[in-house]
Amino acid sequence: MNINYRKAIENEIGDIISRSDLPEDYAHARGVKEWVIKLRPDADWTLQLAAFAHDIERALSKKKVIRSEFSDYNEFKNAHALNSAKVIEEILDKYPFNRKVKNRILSLIRNHELGLTNDVDIAILKDADSLSFFEVNLLAYAERNDESEILSRMIWGYQRLSKRARQIVKEFHYENERLNEFLQRIVSLEEKKEKKN
Repeated sequence: MNINYRKAIENEIGDIISRSDLPEDYAHARGVKEWVIKLRPDADWTLQLAAFAHDIERALSKKKVIRSEFSDYNEFKNAHALNSAKVIEEILDKYPFNRKVKNRILSLIRNHELGLTNDVDIAILKDADSLSFFEVNLLAYAERNDESEILSRMIWGYQRLSKRARQIVKEFHYENERLNEFLQRIVSLEEKKEKKN
């Protein structure tokens, strides 16, 4: 694909994400892309673009999926991923795209939350997303939510991590001691579960 098209697509996505109501969204998008490159240094452009664009629908207040409309958190996350893929498809449709490349990007975004495939790149993207949540989003999330919601979201995020990514998160440290306590509690509980299995 023409390098100018790639840059135009990245710029359009970046412009949308930078206008999100959640100030951490742009830093999270960049963080996910950076984690993808750390976890997979040979990551191709499709994976890097999917990493940067994976949450784009959250930046579009009139199009975004609303959490309160779902009783099940996984259903909400899946709807969010599908909606982000729909937004990206609208952007990609403006450019002369190889169908295979386009489908690859959309598949990565559609599956980044639940990762219910054996695709290695989707697993990398899912890890990168959670790592960036723990590194970038958690502090802002903690300011907007009560302790039970924070703990619930941390557990969900930690449980979706691979063993490799869990080792990375275990090394994170926050200025907010309550978050450190939550993380240590989650790590301890999950390690006990692993030993039982």
